Amino acid sequence: MEKTKIIEELKQKNEIQPTEFDGTYSSVCEAVECYAKLKKTALIDYKDLDLLYYLSLGFWTGDKNELKQHIQNSHLLHIDKHMLYETVEKIWNKGARMLFTHLVDQNEMSFLTKPITFKNSLIAEKPEAIQFFFKMCINLSGLENDSKVLDTAHKMLNPLIKESGMPVFAFSRILHCLKPATFPILGESMTNSMVFREIGVGIKNVDDISHYIFNCRKIIDYRNSHFKFKNMRIFDVMSWKLLAEFKTETENKSDTDLTHRKHSKSEASLNQILYGPPGTGKTYNVVKYAVQLIEGKKNDNEPYSAIKERYEKYANSGQIKFTTFHQAYSYEEFVEGIRPVVVDRYGNDTSVAHEDTTVIYRPFNGVFKSLCEKASKSPHMKFVSIIDEINRGNISRIFGELITLIENTKRGSSVILPYSQTDFFVPSNVYILGTMNTADRSIAMLDTALRRRFDFVEMMPMPSLLGDCGGVDLCELLTALNERIEYYYDREHAIGHAYFMNADGCIKTLDELKEVFATKIIPLLQEYFFDDYERIKLVLNDDNTFIECITPKYIKKFDSGQKLYRLGKPENWSKEHFIRIYKDIS
Repeated sequence: MEKTKIIEELKQKNEIQPTEFDGTYSSVCEAVECYAKLKKTALIDYKDLDLLYYLSLGFWTGDKNELKQHIQNSHLLHIDKHMLYETVEKIWNKGARMLFTHLVDQNEMSFLTKPITFKNSLIAEKPEAIQFFFKMCINLSGLENDSKVLDTAHKMLNPLIKESGMPVFAFSRILHCLKPATFPILGESMTNSMVFREIGVGIKNVDDISHYIFNCRKIIDYRNSHFKFKNMRIFDVMSWKLLAEFKTETENKSDTDLTHRKHSKSEASLNQILYGPPGTGKTYNVVKYAVQLIEGKKNDNEPYSAIKERYEKYANSGQIKFTTFHQAYSYEEFVEGIRPVVVDRYGNDTSVAHEDTTVIYRPFNGVFKSLCEKASKSPHMKFVSIIDEINRGNISRIFGELITLIENTKRGSSVILPYSQTDFFVPSNVYILGTMNTADRSIAMLDTALRRRFDFVEMMPMPSLLGDCGGVDLCELLTALNERIEYYYDREHAIGHAYFMNADGCIKTLDELKEVFATKIIPLLQEYFFDDYERIKLVLNDDNTFIECITPKYIKKFDSGQKLYRLGKPENWSKEHFIRIYKDIS
């Protein structure tokens, strides 16, 4: 839908009265009032955040037993637990259950209202931040003016909350239920704040909680200057409508058409491998790809430092896990294994062994299983498992039954794991992103089952990223080297542009170029061509400079006439020698 049509449709929207829309507003406000009576706020932890977020989602799509459990697990006073449940049940019985379903289709509603727990998230480890957030909610609940509400929220949004790992989607939804005219819902991975992007509100860093108040002010200013309504939920409803329309469009459009939509949410492959020769930036680019998968948008035009900063944030919060495969890597490290544990006669763990202790074997989670369990409890978030050098491990041995479970059509299907004897499945919000060095192992040699389950993204050298280095055209030099390597060997053993780059970009001096050749390029060629120095000299178009051919001094003249080779001395290499690699091809 075009921007002008979206704006016109929003202008026609009637105001949403919180008490008439659904039960989320009343139930969240009631819960905050109950917490305001709590004197021992130090008891508040992730269980209380679970309750507040559960109420903000729309509990009427679940069952009452789940609601009771959340209330029972909270740290409210017993009398307040009973009072809250009775109040919420009244809202349920009034028919609020039906007020939300006509706005979105069943699949979207199921996604939006599926409860989660913060038990295994980063915020659970910082109860002080949760306690301060509840204080913020209590303080904000008594304010009315937008300006006062935002000023107070800005002051209370201190480093304790900003660095806690609290997801914006939960933070904003709870605040929205308290002050629907002030706080918009942001950070939902499925809608991706689509309406605000399409109409050009100018919000930024939606997933960064420190920018939330700034984005609120932007949205309020835009709303007040264009529309009559106040309730921010109208924007959210429009985002769902745009998403539904986009899904319909994608069924009738080709992939080429989809690439022209700037703000649409294209479906990224769940399993991808970035493959190519060494030095082509696979590990470098995996950072960009991982952030792109989590945020659901392209980041090609952003500075790498900004992307890396967000990558670190996601890694610290547990949304990204990085591991490297190697020959000794095993199923036990990746999925699950068993470890010996010393216990006393009562079954308690102990670090001291004596006559009354015994050894038992206890299952433990591997890297990937831990990530999947966290993802299954946080369906609104996306998680990425990065596997560097995926082809260096024994894939069949490491993945085991996962080779079936990671397939797109098998996501959500469960198997019983051998050690823990528990059901396990790979959620659909877990992405696997691998890197593969083709110089170590060709794609053709990969397990067929693995190849079928992954999309492969080729990453070849990009000489255009290189420039002048002390009078040597590195772009031409690398192009010439790789053309000869492909001719004399194959394209999978090309030399990557990263060999000629440092933290500041392309290398600039002749001394740097000499060091790169002496310590990286020539040793790499020695490995590629198995010390066939004549072939190496052909690749370098060498005139006995980089590789010196010497006449034996202590060998009898009637012997085979075999030549001896020595690496040239870097101090003897000049600019002209490097230029000869790509210029003098006679």
